[in-house]
Amino acid sequence: MCPIAELDKDLHINPIVEKQLLFLVRNELELLGYHHANTIEQADFYLGVVFANEYKSEYIPPSTSTIPWYVPGQTQTTHMNLYGSTGSHWGTATTTTPGYYVPMTITRPGQYVGAYYPYLNVLAFDKASKKLVWSGSAIVATKEPDIRRSASTLLPGLLLEKFPKASEWSKQHDSKKGVFGCGFLVFTIDGDSFYPMITGVWSGSPASRGGLKVYDIITHIDGQSTLNRPRSEIRAFFDKSQGDDLIVTVCRGDKSFDISLIAEEEAEAQLKWQKLKGAGPKGEIIMKVKQVQDGLGNIAKEELFDLVP
Repeated sequence: MCPIAELDKDLHINPIVEKQLLFLVRNELELLGYHHANTIEQADFYLGVVFANEYKSEYIPPSTSTIPWYVPGQTQTTHMNLYGSTGSHWGTATTTTPGYYVPMTITRPGQYVGAYYPYLNVLAFDKASKKLVWSGSAIVATKEPDIRRSASTLLPGLLLEKFPKASEWSKQHDSKKGVFGCGFLVFTIDGDSFYPMITGVWSGSPASRGGLKVYDIITHIDGQSTLNRPRSEIRAFFDKSQGDDLIVTVCRGDKSFDISLIAEEEAEAQLKWQKLKGAGPKGEIIMKVKQVQDGLGNIAKEELFDLVP
């Protein structure tokens, strides 16, 4: 595959934003087993992306409504001096007023209510015939103004669910038999910087024992920066043999620290780890699409952005 940027001058598209969105598309397709081609001549198909991020608002006029308002009952005790044939003495009198409802008028001022509507349309064209062979789109309402951050959550749902997997998908480019037990997606925190974010940790795995957690941002692996690296390069860092160590530098909230991992052998991991849903035809451990979704859970996009630094 080859994501390319072809800009229509009349569309006034930001070329940097377009290339960043294509970078996100590339990472999702690499997760599905596709290889990135540096030139269109080397590719079997190429991808384009159409996007928009319109803000729409609606004026809600002032309104007045009347609701029943409950006034709770009260009990009042009165102290008094009583006079009688036997003389005077102190006493008390208790009066109880039952609760009752009164009409309460509430006035709401007029206000504008709006949201951003990030729209993404991914197109795949066959290189030889130049025909459209696949198209998918996604749109959502959100308070997030940056479409690059919105795309980080929209594109996995669109492409991992609907784009056909490559024939080599099950291998995941593994050349060695060591595994660590974690999954990741390339995610942008600020719209410009792209890092791998942990989306799944298998129970009983080296990643779990080492303390790696979902939503951790990996900034370095073995001392090398992961900033703006594509998924294939990040994946290559994890391609280790049994017993090999790996040091990942994790950003969690406002803290940054190193976690040391030692790779386990695939066959042993299949027997011990929990939540391991499947393996490839040659025994390679793979991360199913559903496992990626399970790792992210049902958390709202706005909450997800709040979790990362």
